[in-house]
Amino acid sequence: MEFGHIGRAVREHLRMRFPRGEAAKRYNVLQQFAYLMVVFVLFPLMILTGLTMSPGIDSALPQLLTLFGGRQTARLIHFAAASSLALFVIVHVVMVLVSGVWNNLRSMVTGWYDLGNPRTTDVR
Repeated sequence: MEFGHIGRAVREHLRMRFPRGEAAKRYNVLQQFAYLMVVFVLFPLMILTGLTMSPGIDSALPQLLTLFGGRQTARLIHFAAASSLALFVIVHVVMVLVSGVWNNLRSMVTGWYDLGNPRTTDVR
């Protein structure tokens, strides 16, 4: 992951300028970071805080209650993680729609991504 490219990637996405050519085949730094956060932070938080809110699990794993500072804090973290996941899905769907619905859907189903004109390269 190239953290030095985050600022440029944010600017390009805000301008709705998306990679073309071979660059379109790879995940950019924002996509990598988003997927990393979802898989390794948000999903585990959702599971652990959900378990923490269960009185039955408290008797088996009281350390979870201590780790999250009680049920109310676990509930707050659970809500924040769920909201973040919902925001991720919404942004994900919007970006698919804005960056080319049919090409993106085709690539999800068939694995074939149309690069367009072979002379077209990255937008930068």
